[in-house]
Amino acid sequence: MNILRVQEVKEWDAFTIAQEPISSVDLMERAAAKVVEWVLKNKSTFPFYYVFCGRGNNGGDGLAIARLLKQAEENVVLFVLQGAKQTPDFVTNLERLESLLPVNVISSPADFPVVPVDGFVIEALFGTGLNRPLEGLPGATVDFINGLENEVLSIDMPAGLLADEPTAGTHIIRADYTLCFQSPRLALLFPENEIYTGAWQLLDIGLHPGFQIASNLQWVLPDSPWLRLNKFRKHAHKGLLGHAMISAGSKEKMGAAVMAAKACLTSGSGLLTMAVPDECFHIIQTVTPEAMCRPQEDGSNEYFLQNAKINAVGIGPGWQEYEAQMALLEEMIVKVKCPLVIDATALFYLSKNPSILSLRPKGSETILTPHAGEFARLFQPSANSFQRMEKAIAYAREYNVFIVLKGANTQVVTPGGMSYFNSTGNPGMAKGGSGDVLTGIITSLLAQRYPATLACILGVYAHGLAGDIAAKKYSQQGMTAMNIVSCLPDAWKQLAEE
Repeated sequence: MNILRVQEVKEWDAFTIAQEPISSVDLMERAAAKVVEWVLKNKSTFPFYYVFCGRGNNGGDGLAIARLLKQAEENVVLFVLQGAKQTPDFVTNLERLESLLPVNVISSPADFPVVPVDGFVIEALFGTGLNRPLEGLPGATVDFINGLENEVLSIDMPAGLLADEPTAGTHIIRADYTLCFQSPRLALLFPENEIYTGAWQLLDIGLHPGFQIASNLQWVLPDSPWLRLNKFRKHAHKGLLGHAMISAGSKEKMGAAVMAAKACLTSGSGLLTMAVPDECFHIIQTVTPEAMCRPQEDGSNEYFLQNAKINAVGIGPGWQEYEAQMALLEEMIVKVKCPLVIDATALFYLSKNPSILSLRPKGSETILTPHAGEFARLFQPSANSFQRMEKAIAYAREYNVFIVLKGANTQVVTPGGMSYFNSTGNPGMAKGGSGDVLTGIITSLLAQRYPATLACILGVYAHGLAGDIAAKKYSQQGMTAMNIVSCLPDAWKQLAEE
């Protein structure tokens, strides 16, 4: 699904109005009906609904919502901000309210109401119609709503929060829920905005499916074409299913190697060789008997570099910081021709000289899997998530690499400038080892000859899906990274069935 900028959504609205055809006010009515359906399904226990509206189209949405709630025989109290500018659709919806519902005008803070604790607040002040910080009466109204103890629902976008760029203002609604129309807004996907958006949900308001636009921002949903699995042929053997190799672990961090190995093996690769410290062989051979072992030291370079039967290599989980591994990383970047996944401590080494990525063999696929802190070490700190995203796009193109920027909505950035945001996963995955599991999954898919774009998108989605399954089984509080591994077979089964 496209993640659209505000202007692009307006173009989609206009296309729908022209093609159905439908009037803009009736399209607004359709959106309002979807909101009311959500409210009555999820918040029907509230005896009062307090609706706050601006005078633009977002305010028009709010007026229509208030009217439909009143027609559903709910108790509605309506407030409209004083203002000279108002859109035609706002005026039409105001006329439709005549004799049905009193309109309370807020012309100063003295007009702010006393909202009972059992009232549900619906905020439709500005939506995506802002391009500057709020101030004056609108800012004071936002602060008033934020000071209430009531639950707050924002329509399309919390007032004061910019959809397509960083927000500089301080007057921003802190909603408990945000209902976004048709396409996710970029601001909803970034961690610093969670305190404003609360739990957000996408509402399909029936914009015309024929609208075409080339967006470089994508939201990966269950029906995405990127989630297709390779079919296992009847006469397949382990060689056809790919040989993965992972260099991981150290005396103090063998858990990382174990988790990466188990994730790789439960993601479809036919063979796995683990390069681990010689003194730790017994751990891999005991806990993951399906994996073969090679020493990290003394000749492991040659095995990595010369073994043509290796189809993909992952490096870094659980590495200790010493010069031999730094040398291994540099040599592999320059000489290994098969797909290469660089994670964890290997990213730390890479941050000392990221320009070495430009020496990768022509046509060789390279995947970096940093979290925000590792990304900052690699490419300098970013002021906000918008800047971090633009940096990731620029560096992926400059170094011809794929960047898997890990987080709540993990972002896969391709060398061609595409960004794919993931929709699976939950906060229970924010625990040590989850990243090692992801490295194992992506390395496995690459070994099975999935193209890098597909391996990254599918791997991230399956990782989050396994995390969601684990959360249901063990709870977010109780789940661990190894629980994600144990739920991977269920995730692959679900993907295959879908």
